[in-house]
Amino acid sequence: GTRFFLRHLPAGRNGGRVVDLGCGNGVVGTSAALADPRAEVLFVDESFQAVASARATYRANDVPGHAEFRVGDGLAGVPAGSVDLVLNNPPFHSHQATTDATAWRMFTGARRALRPGGELWVIGNRHLGYHLKL
Repeated sequence: GTRFFLRHLPAGRNGGRVVDLGCGNGVVGTSAALADPRAEVLFVDESFQAVASARATYRANDVPGHAEFRVGDGLAGVPAGSVDLVLNNPPFHSHQATTDATAWRMFTGARRALRPGGELWVIGNRHLGYHLKL
């Protein structure tokens, strides 16, 4: 899914605030920054290791522009109506269970953080039913 997603990222948005929510290794946010060098990208994940990996991915690709790297609980601390684009590949496992609880918290956080006209782009397996809830 991520490979397909990366080939279809929005380009030429002329900047704006982009969030790679649940950034993992940062490949999605880094690709968005490369597609739109004027964008300000926030990489956020609950994992210190993930954020460190995202920072390394971003630096290794010599991306122009501004990026911020934050360890945190989703979009907590991101002001309402301050984001233009949220890119998200949410986890669907919590320990041994398949669940959309974390994804749903990410989606509702994105709704709060997005400006009017902002967009949420999600990578998700069809069987998880994100498209129905969204």
